[in-house]
Amino acid sequence: MPFGRLAVPACVGAILLTGACAGASGAPAAGSSEESAPGASPVPEGRGGDVADDVNGDGFPDLLFLSSYTEDEDEDGLEGDMRLVVVHGSRNGPEPTTRAVFEAGVVGAGASVGGGNRLRPGTADLDGDGYADIPVLTGFSPGSLGASVSTGRPGIVWGGPTGPDPQEEPGPVSVPGGSSGVPGSPVAAPTPGDFDGDGHADLAVAVDSATGADAAELVVLYGPFDREGEPGRTARRPVDPWIGGLVAAPAGPGGGPAPLLVRHGSDGEQPANTLLVTGPGDPAGWDALELLPGSLSAFGDFDGDGETDVAVGDDGTRNDEPGHGTEPDEVDGRMNVYRGPFGTQAPEPLPEPLPVPLTATEPSISYHQRTVAACDLDGDGADTLAVGLAGHGVDLLDEDGGEFSAAGAPPLVRSGPEDGPRGADSPAARTAEAFACADHDADGSDELVLAYDPGVVRSAPVRWWVTDGDADEGAFDSGDFGG
Repeated sequence: MPFGRLAVPACVGAILLTGACAGASGAPAAGSSEESAPGASPVPEGRGGDVADDVNGDGFPDLLFLSSYTEDEDEDGLEGDMRLVVVHGSRNGPEPTTRAVFEAGVVGAGASVGGGNRLRPGTADLDGDGYADIPVLTGFSPGSLGASVSTGRPGIVWGGPTGPDPQEEPGPVSVPGGSSGVPGSPVAAPTPGDFDGDGHADLAVAVDSATGADAAELVVLYGPFDREGEPGRTARRPVDPWIGGLVAAPAGPGGGPAPLLVRHGSDGEQPANTLLVTGPGDPAGWDALELLPGSLSAFGDFDGDGETDVAVGDDGTRNDEPGHGTEPDEVDGRMNVYRGPFGTQAPEPLPEPLPVPLTATEPSISYHQRTVAACDLDGDGADTLAVGLAGHGVDLLDEDGGEFSAAGAPPLVRSGPEDGPRGADSPAARTAEAFACADHDADGSDELVLAYDPGVVRSAPVRWWVTDGDADEGAFDSGDFGG
């Protein structure tokens, strides 16, 4: 099945997994899904460059995701071992025939960059050879329902002229011991970003305290790295009490140090967030700005002033213990946007009410209902907030005069089939989510990627739509990529 641009205006609405979008002749439109997964073709050989997420250096950002889907998954749709998948970009967008699929269990978790989606691995050119690399956790031992906290080992999937080689084991990352001389267990994959602003990609690693105390350490590994995973230098910063994950800002148009969001641990409620204002100094001296709680996060330039902003918001999860199923008014059902540049004090957030979850009457929700991504869909330098809600679709919010608005536009809705695992009686569960944004066709504006998966914990997307916000540019399945 070739990947093409959808030419039929009706395709802007819901598209079924079985390929319901058709032209006047009744034939499936390009990008529909009459065939399940296209056969693999050789990956175009690149010459290197400085394009973000371009793991084969051909000038087109690639779509990366972690999937646990297999054709023989159990009847409840519970996830198994993760596998890393790379779908390479092209002048027509993500091209599913040029892909790399790792064996299940080789990679267990990816870094969070920009949007904080744990199934969307971040990348960075860690050794400076012109090919983006993928920091990961290996030797992963998932918890209940694939919890992101693990006992994995930090590693690097190296990019190259034909992208990462699925036949090669990820290379190691050298993480020095903490205050006791013994490194603690990492709680997430190494997170890439240029934290000192010197133009070389660094890695931030969150580790449990080696002393067993209820605390953690942030270890910063400064690039460039050699192919043995050795950084140029290291530094560390104690963090109290518990790190649930890290999200770094992607490289901005003006360069400079990348802010780092520390998402603290939680027990189902919306976690506390600390924004570290990074720089060339010792990480122990970085300013720490306390932001409002929220499990959603996205870095972007939402007002187009050239500065990095950050949005944090409520993804809908709640603590399942009696009496703890609520959140404060300033957190409940809100997205809070903080404008950069960031100094010694947290700026006043711009609050944006979000659509009410369909299960708002339930006091305890153990799974997320919202996703978010930051996209420059028209190439004007100002990012749009793409906020999805299960059963509702994805709203595209733009800032205007200090407020965010969808300007009356209906949400983007892409739905899985009624005869699929979610069934006709679960329209909310069949709605595609906002997954990530990138300029996959290198035309100067981003594309928004939406994903639908059949699992109960939304961790195995097998159906994808690529849209410019008005019309779909393509769609494909990844259900057969891994067998």
